[in-house]
Amino acid sequence: MAFLYVHALTDRRILTWTVNGRRIQSVPVGSIFAVGERRAEAPHVSEEELRFQHRVVAGIASRVPAILPARFGSLIEDKTLEAIVRQSASVIDEAMTLVRGRAQMTLRTASKPGRRVDPTTVSARTRGAHVTGKQYLELLRQRNSPPLSSRLESAIARTSGCVVAERRQTTPAGNVAVYHLLNRADVEEYRRALGAVDGLALSGPWPPFAFVPELWS
Repeated sequence: MAFLYVHALTDRRILTWTVNGRRIQSVPVGSIFAVGERRAEAPHVSEEELRFQHRVVAGIASRVPAILPARFGSLIEDKTLEAIVRQSASVIDEAMTLVRGRAQMTLRTASKPGRRVDPTTVSARTRGAHVTGKQYLELLRQRNSPPLSSRLESAIARTSGCVVAERRQTTPAGNVAVYHLLNRADVEEYRRALGAVDGLALSGPWPPFAFVPELWS
């Protein structure tokens, strides 16, 4: 039984290379490639292994137009990997199209998010009232996209000309991470548009970690 520890899926084959004595290779799976290591078991979670995986994924991203990073611990038997890719072909293709030629910038706030829509109220608001599909989707967007202060929202709005897609997430500490996907060529313009904003920490460009569909469940 053959296993591959998957670091990422890509739209192009890359040459095999070695990182810290570990052989990273491309394995064709249908029309895409799984890039990873042949090994019998997944690595144990540690800061060293997390940094290693990030280094490998960043190296892969620098070599291909489109990359979908795998989550840590994605040790998959070859036949299972083939089945996942086959069953999720349309989702993978859509995600590859979204991230192709693009990178992720990450904004982290030092303040708590604004008022967020309670998921239990979405259906309650629509019950007994005429709500259009657009209004319902907006309620869902508010539920899943924690708002920030008007000052921070205004600052982020200055980058709208560069941003292709946005994701937001409330962190365990109660702050907000804002992930922006943009064309790699627009990174410097994005930085200039945002400028220095008190209460926002900017990092990147990174591989598009926040824009990968859930494939391994």
